[in-house]
Amino acid sequence: MDIRLNEEQLMIRQTVRDLARDKIAPRAAEIDATGEFPWDVVDLFRQQDLFALPFPPEYGGLSGSALTLNVAIEELAKACATSALILAVQALGGYPLMIAGTPEQKQRLLPDLASGRKLSAYALSEPGAGSDPAGMLTRAERHNDEYVITGSKIWITDGGVADTITVFAKTDPGQRSGGVSAFIIEDAQKLRGFKANTIHGKLGIRGSNTAELHLDEVVVPAANRIGEEGDGFRIAMRVLDRSR
Repeated sequence: MDIRLNEEQLMIRQTVRDLARDKIAPRAAEIDATGEFPWDVVDLFRQQDLFALPFPPEYGGLSGSALTLNVAIEELAKACATSALILAVQALGGYPLMIAGTPEQKQRLLPDLASGRKLSAYALSEPGAGSDPAGMLTRAERHNDEYVITGSKIWITDGGVADTITVFAKTDPGQRSGGVSAFIIEDAQKLRGFKANTIHGKLGIRGSNTAELHLDEVVVPAANRIGEEGDGFRIAMRVLDRSR
């Protein structure tokens, strides 16, 4: 396949290439050596509007083009894999809303992701189950206009720093993939019952925040469910198709 970049994409590639060379590459070794999440890189992305790349213009984004996003991620990864992952996961965490969110959810939540005011994460995998819906143990029980979510997730990139997290949970434990639903957890790090434990000792990309999430009766408004009950696995697979 012959993929040619247009003038805008070429300009974005050069801008990100210069940024990666001048600002990020000099930090890369230190980020990996200390294993500390690079908030200064997040601030840099905010200033340069890089977080806007995955999102449509109507929500404060720049393009929504997967090709444009990947051009930027490639240039960042040449300098620092941790920094590239920050941008990639911002897109990953926003895709469930872009794919299946209601107009109200998109208007309320996507602008903060596009600006980088809030970071996002995508919580599907579980200890002992991976991404297998049949083995998913996280449960979401409905109580009037709220869901109460209990369970654990593992290997969640940016799980310990993200504000807005898409969490997948079983609303019907008797079903396999058809029993999974998707929820947006807002202000996650401040939420009662939510705890993120950062995983240390990785072989590489140490500055990237990787976490195990514990949800102990976390209350989420029903308005934060993405799609209908039972749509979660379909949404998850569409997100992975797009992001990979």
